[in-house]
Amino acid sequence: MSANRITRPGVLLKSTCALILLAAMAGQLASADDVYRANPKPPTDGRIGSNYTPAYAVNQVQFWHDFRPAVVEKELAAARKYFGISTLRVYLHDINFFEEKPVFLANLETFLTLCAKHGIQPGFVFFDGCHRHEGIFLDKPTEPVSGFHNGRWAQSPQARDIEPDNLEKFKPYVQEIIRAHRTDDRVLFWEIHNEPPPGDEYRDRLKRAGYAWAKEVEPTQPVLNCEKGPRGWGDCMATDIVDAHVYSHAHGPLRDLSDINPAKGTVFTEAGARWKASRRNFGGPIDMVYWLGGRRKEGKSTPGMYLCWELMVGNSNCRWHWIDKPGAAEPEIPWCGLLWPDATPVSLAEAEAIRRYTTGKSGALFFEDFETHSAAAWKPYGKQNLPVRNAVTLEPDMKAIAGDQKWTDYVLEGRVVIKPGAGAETGTAGLLFRVTDPAEGLDEIRGYDVTFNRKTLVLSKIAAGTRQELATYDLTKLATDTRINEWSMIRISAAGPRIRIWFNRMHPTVDPARGLRIDYTDKKEPILSGAIGVRTDGISAMFDNIVVLPSNALRSGHLNCPRHSGGPT
Repeated sequence: MSANRITRPGVLLKSTCALILLAAMAGQLASADDVYRANPKPPTDGRIGSNYTPAYAVNQVQFWHDFRPAVVEKELAAARKYFGISTLRVYLHDINFFEEKPVFLANLETFLTLCAKHGIQPGFVFFDGCHRHEGIFLDKPTEPVSGFHNGRWAQSPQARDIEPDNLEKFKPYVQEIIRAHRTDDRVLFWEIHNEPPPGDEYRDRLKRAGYAWAKEVEPTQPVLNCEKGPRGWGDCMATDIVDAHVYSHAHGPLRDLSDINPAKGTVFTEAGARWKASRRNFGGPIDMVYWLGGRRKEGKSTPGMYLCWELMVGNSNCRWHWIDKPGAAEPEIPWCGLLWPDATPVSLAEAEAIRRYTTGKSGALFFEDFETHSAAAWKPYGKQNLPVRNAVTLEPDMKAIAGDQKWTDYVLEGRVVIKPGAGAETGTAGLLFRVTDPAEGLDEIRGYDVTFNRKTLVLSKIAAGTRQELATYDLTKLATDTRINEWSMIRISAAGPRIRIWFNRMHPTVDPARGLRIDYTDKKEPILSGAIGVRTDGISAMFDNIVVLPSNALRSGHLNCPRHSGGPT
């Protein structure tokens, strides 16, 4: 203050407060030191998340236009509870901004409030070069396209809004949203452009211009871009963190991209999917988390990772692989998606593995993902050799037993694939449960098994070498195309004499029973305790991702699945 200038204290205080208030409203309180700069330990490190569009929405335009807070909150709560997810990658769209800005911004604020309530920090994506480049409008209904992966996903901008010299049109879209949240610790990152097609000059310019626009606002969060390079989507000049995508089964790309630029660090904004058995059989969510756990044990950086393409098995229809076309048969297991539309896990084994990584806690009695290439916990019968390569293989007429014969009520889940070849049409494979007194010989146990082939799912009781068929289900009624050389998922709940079996649950539009195929009460000398196992009869099969949970986990805080008439989901 100048020595010859006198200001009354009250006026000074009011003026100062007014300036501070105005600065806060403009998001300008952070000092230059608070502006994000690339560093080797970015705020995304160690995070586990997923890409997110609500199950009801076919694309990001519908998400923000038809915003349903109650549904969104239910899905966020489930992501946090079942998986310990702490971040989501969420797409915005310029259509919503330019055509209904007040509604869009209000919905964005509500979404951030809901995320904060559940301990989730989202990152937001402005532009996207994938899938539908035309035909997406705010005021036209967009129904999901059966069999078509991301059949209604909306490129941003749409082709009708692209002109060679109109980049500046999109500057307010980027800057107004970031400016309103530039110091908002509810936001983890800003991503300018997802997968701009290599060689597309306009989108390359848009990506770099968007990065510059974002940096002009000086956000305290990192600004990202991904760029196609010799090692896949990786580093570029217009990103604060290496923004990589890995759908490969191999650990090499994960390692290489994690270490490509140690000064920036890496985040995998897309990674992992449930590959078909006819393809390499690892690269899914459990495999990705296992790899991250190994990095953590070695004391190396653990990049943030967004598992699958999306959190929900929803109307974007990414339960189909991207090679599938409209009209394709329902998949046996969703290609992407961690939660069903009712916000329960697709896989209890995935929930266990991811929650272990994110929280360090386990609620399982037994968990086997075969990632260590070992089957040491399993006792084989029929042959002594159990080949393991991210799954265990049993030759024809074998069984293997694991766990504790004192276990009583529990839930068992596992994945099984019948290998093609001799006997594939007539042989069976499946899971054993409540097993005691195992010995050499396929039926030398006391217990139950659930086996299947292309046509039939069977629950049997085995004692003194004799098999008694208790219940069957006609699998030809299902909407799936085949169960040979494709992974199938079996879930068994054994609670007292009641046995419930879920097999290859599908989307509710084609599977109102939500996967429940057999519900049987054994009223004649039920077997009430025993270990678990895997089994083949006349065929070869692979088994993977096997988990045993106490049955009360389905009613307690561990899983807390809804107690509807169909049982746990």
